[in-house]
Amino acid sequence: MDVRHRTRAVVASLAVLLLASSAWSLVWYDRGRLTIGGIQLFQDTEDPTVYYYLPTVPSLAFTPDGHPQLLCLKYVDPDGNASGGILHFLAGLDLPPERVEALEKALRKKVPGAKLAGPVRLLEPKRTAGKGASGSGKTASFRVVSAILASAGEEGGLTRTLIASGHAPLTPGSRAAVAATLDPKGATLLWGSFSGPTSDVSVTIEAEYEARVRGYNAVVTADVTTLYEHFSMEMNQQEGYTKRELRRIVDELRHDNVLKIEVFDRSKSLGLDSTGIEAILDLVTDKLTALMFDQKAGLAKMPEKERAIAKGQVRGRRKAGAFIEFFSGEKDPKYVTDDQFVLKSRSDLKRTTFSINLAHDTTVRVPVYLTGNMRGLYDRYRDDPEVFRVVNLADPAFEVREIHFVLDGAWAARFQDLINWVSVQARKVYGSERPTVAGQLQLTPKDVADGTLERVFRYPRLGETGEDWLGYGYRVTWSFRGHGETTLPAGGGWDESTAPVVTLEPPLTITEAEAEVDTAAMADRGVRRAVVQVRATRLGKAATRRVAVVSPDSAEPVVELAVAADPGQEPQVRAIWIMDDGSRATGPWTGLGEGYVWLQPPQPPEP
Repeated sequence: MDVRHRTRAVVASLAVLLLASSAWSLVWYDRGRLTIGGIQLFQDTEDPTVYYYLPTVPSLAFTPDGHPQLLCLKYVDPDGNASGGILHFLAGLDLPPERVEALEKALRKKVPGAKLAGPVRLLEPKRTAGKGASGSGKTASFRVVSAILASAGEEGGLTRTLIASGHAPLTPGSRAAVAATLDPKGATLLWGSFSGPTSDVSVTIEAEYEARVRGYNAVVTADVTTLYEHFSMEMNQQEGYTKRELRRIVDELRHDNVLKIEVFDRSKSLGLDSTGIEAILDLVTDKLTALMFDQKAGLAKMPEKERAIAKGQVRGRRKAGAFIEFFSGEKDPKYVTDDQFVLKSRSDLKRTTFSINLAHDTTVRVPVYLTGNMRGLYDRYRDDPEVFRVVNLADPAFEVREIHFVLDGAWAARFQDLINWVSVQARKVYGSERPTVAGQLQLTPKDVADGTLERVFRYPRLGETGEDWLGYGYRVTWSFRGHGETTLPAGGGWDESTAPVVTLEPPLTITEAEAEVDTAAMADRGVRRAVVQVRATRLGKAATRRVAVVSPDSAEPVVELAVAADPGQEPQVRAIWIMDDGSRATGPWTGLGEGYVWLQPPQPPEP
C-alpha cells in the first residue's frame, strides 16, 4: 500500500463518526505480543488469556448485505459545459467477522484458553503545531492520498472542490466519509485508475494506542549457606602393659554467600522518576551486605566448633586401688584388656534466602500509521450501476439538482452531548409563474450515531436558464441541550448560495486544553478526591458540568478537555478538593485559553 502523494483539496465532504467503544483495554507493549496472519495481537495487562488485535489497514466499508459503500459517477454533457465526475465512499477499520473468528481459532492454538476481546482501543494522536492537511494548524488523523484528487489550483490538479475534516474512524463501527467532484480529465483518469491492480486513491490513518511498558525493574537476591561438618574417631586398646591409640579428626566449614542484583532501567527514555526506587534499592543492598558478611553478628557468624575428644571421655590405664597395693605388695599389677572406640559425627547447616523485586510500570502512547489502497474495485463491480455508472446530463430525467447539507466532522463526536437536533429549511424560488420548492431537513443524535451525517435537498430545473437555476436559500436552527434554540441567520432571513455542499457548524467555538491534577500534592496534603469541573457560556447562558474525578493513585492525572462555548467567551476549569476528613475546598476558576492548566490542592492549615 504505497503512499505516493498527499491530498490537498476536496469538493464535497469528509466526516468521521466516533462511537462509544464497547470496552476499555490496556495492553502490554513488550510482553505477550503475537503476530498471526500479519495481524498483531496484544496481551491484556490484567488477564494474560485476553488479547486484542490491531487493525492492519483502512478499507472500504460495506453494508450489512455485503454491498460496497462506494459511488464512482461520471457525468457527460454533450454540449461540453458540465462534464466531470463524483467520487463518494466510506472507509473504516473493522475486520470482517469471519476474519476475527479465524484469528481467534489460530490464537487458541498458540495460547490454550485464550480469547480475542476485540480491537485495540485507538486514539487520535496528540495535536501538534504546524499546518495539517486541513490547513487548520493541526495534524489530521485521516487523509486521502491521491494525485488525481488534488485541487485545480495546483500543478496537475484535476479536482474542482474537496473538504477534509481530518478525523479518523477509530472506534468499532465508525466510518470516514469522503466525497469529491472532478473535472472531465480527472473523472476519466480516476475511472481508469480503479481498473488497475493499484488505484490512485489511498487512505491513510494516523492514530495512537495506549500500552503499559516496564520502565524500571530491580531484582535483589541473597543466598547465605553455612555448613559445618565434624567427624572424630579414636580407638584405644590396652592389653598387658601395651597401649595403642588411633585418632582421626576431620573439621570442615563451607561458607557460601551470594548477593545478586539485576537492574533494568529505561526510566530516562520514558521520562520516569526512578530516584525513589533507586534509594530503596541502595538501602536494601547496604543492609543485606552488612547482614551477610558480618562474621560477628550477621548471617556469616562462625558456629562453635566441636571438640574431638572431651575431657575424661577416653580413660587411660586402670590402676590398682590402695587397699590391694598395701596387702599384696604389688606396685604394678597386670592390666586387664580395655578396648574402647569413640566415634563422633556432627553436621550444622544454616541457610537463609532473601529476594525483592522493585518494579515501576508506566503507560505510553504508541503511534500507528495505517494505509490502504482502493484497488481492484472496477473488475469486481463494473457491472453494478450502484457503484460505477455514467450519466448523460442531456437526459431530462437528470435535470434535478442536489444540495448536500453535511455536519462538520469535528462536531460529530460531540453531537450526542451538546445538541438535541439541527434542522435545515431550504427553498428554491423560481418566480411568480412557478411554485416555490421547499424542504425541511433534520439530523438527530440517533442519525449521527448510525452514521448519517448529511441531508439532501433536491429541486428540479423547471426550464430555468443560465446561472439562475443554481441559486437557492436556506436557514439552520440548532437546538442545544439545556440552552434552547437559535436560528441562523438571525431575524428570520435566508442565506443565499449556489454551492452544491453546505457544511453545518453550530455558532460555537471549541477550546481544547489539558488540565493536570497534582496527585503528589494531594497525597501529601490529605486530599482524597479532586472533582474537575468546567464552565462555559452557550447562547448567552453559563453552565457548569463535572468532567472527571481524580484520586491520588490515579494512573492518568491529565484530563483532556474539549469545551464548546460562544465565540469570545473563554471556558474555565476548576477543582473541588475533598479532604480525608470529609471537608471540601473549592479552587478558583481558571481560563483554558493557554491550553494547559495546573490544578494544585490547597495548603493544609497551620497547626
